[in-house]
Amino acid sequence: MVKKHPTHGAHVPGFTRHCFFLSLLCALCAAPGWRAAQGPAAPAGAPPATPLSSGAQESEALQEAVRSSADNPQALIKNLEEFLRRFPQSARREQVLEAIYESARRGNDSQTAIEYGGELLKLRPNDAGLLSSLVELLDRQENALGRAQALEYTTNFVQRAEKELQESARSAGGKEKVPESATVKLAAAYLIRGKLYAGSAQPALAQADYEKSYVLYPSRRGAELLGDLAAAGNDFKRALDQYVTAFAFPGVDPAPAHKEEIRRKLGSCYRALHPSEEGLGDLVLVRYDALVREMAGRFQEARPQPGADPHDPFAYVLERPNGPPLRLADYRGKVLVMEFWATWCGACRLEGKLVERVAENFRNEPGVQFLAVNVDEDHTAVPAFLKAEQWTTTVAYSQGLERPLAVQSLPTLVIFDRRGLVVYRLEGLEPGSFMEALDKKVREVLRQPEAGSPPG
Repeated sequence: MVKKHPTHGAHVPGFTRHCFFLSLLCALCAAPGWRAAQGPAAPAGAPPATPLSSGAQESEALQEAVRSSADNPQALIKNLEEFLRRFPQSARREQVLEAIYESARRGNDSQTAIEYGGELLKLRPNDAGLLSSLVELLDRQENALGRAQALEYTTNFVQRAEKELQESARSAGGKEKVPESATVKLAAAYLIRGKLYAGSAQPALAQADYEKSYVLYPSRRGAELLGDLAAAGNDFKRALDQYVTAFAFPGVDPAPAHKEEIRRKLGSCYRALHPSEEGLGDLVLVRYDALVREMAGRFQEARPQPGADPHDPFAYVLERPNGPPLRLADYRGKVLVMEFWATWCGACRLEGKLVERVAENFRNEPGVQFLAVNVDEDHTAVPAFLKAEQWTTTVAYSQGLERPLAVQSLPTLVIFDRRGLVVYRLEGLEPGSFMEALDKKVREVLRQPEAGSPPG
């Protein structure tokens, strides 16, 4: 099982804040027109530069807005609001709105976050992650107006997702051929709306949405919420059935403490129906075996080709969120940069952006390949994550590849040379030196002479 690295910033506020602002600057710098607007640097002794074009002025103003905020969320919000007033038609408007929204959330400025989150949702009406975080903010207000707004946002999202799924089914010739991303999005939307109904004392509507979600795309969270609803109504038999499913559900729970909470609920319900917990373990094992059989395709692991060395990473064929399977054997003879990450890993989100910026330096170098390997055992959140982050690096699911490479923490970056040997390994992330170190190492490996034939 992949574990979190102890230095990944979750408990180091200064490091986390620095990572956020560095990630933000990377995202804004990657917005449309940034590089073109910057232009080449003027040589020493050159005559005074001509006045900046409007695009260059905008780029310079945005860079200064981020830099002068000095890692202060309130200052950044104020600077970016001024930027939008100055450049209301900016091509970076969406990225700036997102930056204000995230800064307000991190600074516990709920009203500002709600205001700009609503504006951002108009531009991203199909963004499930944004909807979820915005609804959570509105629900925390604990007033009828906030819940009504959250319910309106969610119902509109559900209706669009239902229509998208129906259209996908028609074009694909049947629901069994519908892209998983469309199914996952609608299932997530049902869960979000169900929670709103539950919080508004409408258990029948909540249960209907939870059940729709689970039937559409079974998940640990869906089973747990159904269990919570049944337990609240003192239906311990039904609650126990759902908690057993939630606890036994295959895959890695994003938060170990959450798994412990499900275990507590499970034990409580079982003891309400039995004198002790004797027999509970057998019940969980039977349910686990049943779930694995039912969802064999979803949690299927990659296997080396018949007759290949099971410890050879290049013998694996990996599935992808989009596109055909990936044969790692196709990368023999190239320098391969492999980044292991997960959707729940905050440092991975930043490292993914930094890796992409380094990869841009090698876009005309056919001898190098960058690959982002996702270790989430439950792939539910991956498509939405990639859409929100807009990663351009090739992404594949690990499906057990982390084992022969002994990946024990995230993020982990591994570089293979042309012979297929690991020549560099980095666990964790130091943002200040990461890009320079990675670029230098890739160039160093590229300069090595090519081997006549790679090892088996």
